[in-house]
Amino acid sequence: MRYPKLRYYDKRGWLSAVDALLMSFYMPHPNERIAPAVIRAVELFRERIKPYRLLWNDTHDGQGEPLDDASWERTRRKTLDAGAGGSGSLMLYDNPSGMNEILVDYRGLSPVPLPWPERKDDVCVLYLRLPTEYLEERGPEHVRTLALELAAELPFSSGYVDFVLCASRAGSVDALELIRPRYPGVHLAASSAIMNVNTRVEGIHWMNFLGQPVLGQLGGVSGLRERLMLPGVSIQEMSGDRVLITLGGRPEPGDVEAGQSLPLHRALARILEPYLYQRKPLFGHPVPEALLRWDRRFLE
Repeated sequence: MRYPKLRYYDKRGWLSAVDALLMSFYMPHPNERIAPAVIRAVELFRERIKPYRLLWNDTHDGQGEPLDDASWERTRRKTLDAGAGGSGSLMLYDNPSGMNEILVDYRGLSPVPLPWPERKDDVCVLYLRLPTEYLEERGPEHVRTLALELAAELPFSSGYVDFVLCASRAGSVDALELIRPRYPGVHLAASSAIMNVNTRVEGIHWMNFLGQPVLGQLGGVSGLRERLMLPGVSIQEMSGDRVLITLGGRPEPGDVEAGQSLPLHRALARILEPYLYQRKPLFGHPVPEALLRWDRRFLE
């Protein structure tokens, strides 16, 4: 299957939104507890995506350096040794200028939750982005296997894998017009990791990873199966009271011109409605109504 090529250029002619394959995992645990698992997942990701490569390492001082063995070892040690009160964050990417096609963005925190009320919902996040061509070339089964391998390493409360449109916050409303009229299956994602998800669920997707507390509030795996017994829905138990819900055999853009109505997405949205994440204001600026409506499109 070929996916729509989605590009949005801002008024300056800069690319500020692009289609992608995105994997995100949210972990409400301090960095010192989960850093070894995150490092294993990142190393696994780098190995599995070859010949695609991450080429640059963000040194967190406004600079980047070529990602070689020595650079990775410094970052790996810094993440593992951050300790109590340290963030342990890392960022690896393929392009030193402009929108990255391949991006690993880990935002670590210690402690979790943070002591400031305005950041009480922040959790650790691992955000992994690949070009859509990766999905087209390798196929959905390969992507599903990779995602499960990564998820098995991570103590997530929620996570997802999907075909998305990644947009900068400044350009997200304008970029929405690339998908709003035609592709309801396309999630409008941020261009980097967002942290204020807490233990909620960031939307309805092709692959939906659920852990605690949401899975328990749904009655566990058995309760979920009773409420989601539909052809095309796969519910796979994972260790640690976690589950993967897969909607269909591949990500579906939901092309309205082809008559795709995405009934499985709508069914899961009704079940998860009380637990869905809602975008938060940034620096006092309210979230545009168009974005809030898009996030609830499967409930309308």
